[in-house]
Amino acid sequence: MFKTKGDRLESLIQYVYQVLSEFANKDIEVKNKHNIVGKSGVIHNIDVYYQFELNGITHKVIFECKNWHSKVSKEKVLALKSILEDIPNSVGVMVAPKGYQSGANKFAEHHGIELISGSEESLLAAVIQKRLQVVLPDESVIGEPFYCLMEKGDSGQVTGTYIRNIDADGKPFLILYFSKKEAEESGKNLNSIVRGIDKKHLTILCDYSDNFGLNLAIKQFMSTDVLGVDSKLIRDFFL
Repeated sequence: MFKTKGDRLESLIQYVYQVLSEFANKDIEVKNKHNIVGKSGVIHNIDVYYQFELNGITHKVIFECKNWHSKVSKEKVLALKSILEDIPNSVGVMVAPKGYQSGANKFAEHHGIELISGSEESLLAAVIQKRLQVVLPDESVIGEPFYCLMEKGDSGQVTGTYIRNIDADGKPFLILYFSKKEAEESGKNLNSIVRGIDKKHLTILCDYSDNFGLNLAIKQFMSTDVLGVDSKLIRDFFL
């Protein structure tokens, strides 16, 4: 579990960029809470960090994560600029879900610092889509042992989005079906396609559940009951 909201955001950013680098076939390790010594001799603790080689030069990418309730000020972007000046061949990215105060964007643009804002869901969206392009269950996948409903696009193909339900607390959850026929019945009035979930896809769903709060549920065979289930139980019994 994450100790703070900041820890959660840092882990999310580390995950996002690690998966994107793997998708691009780049041998890059994205690190969380990485210490690096600047030209001044001062040790900087970087929220999220990775580096890569290009034309014989090591380039460093430094992320500053601000999971605050308010917008980030220009002064915080200035503080990141100071760190970048102390670390040669580095570029900076600041991530703040609530956005930035007036002047911060203009200052960051002038100094080549990228500012990212938006919800966790929006940050994950690109990664989920790209990762599912590689491991998206197609019609040939047989449920081992589950089936699920996926959104159908205008062309009749899956969009890469799992169809989720909403519980009494307003939280989304994904239903796993033991029966393909029951999944088809449940999705009859939805714009959906039934897909099998094998062990590879089930592992990914459990990873999302463990790290980013994707709630999972299992529909009991020949019953209307849908029971929420912890990812650990799924791993213990089905993986």
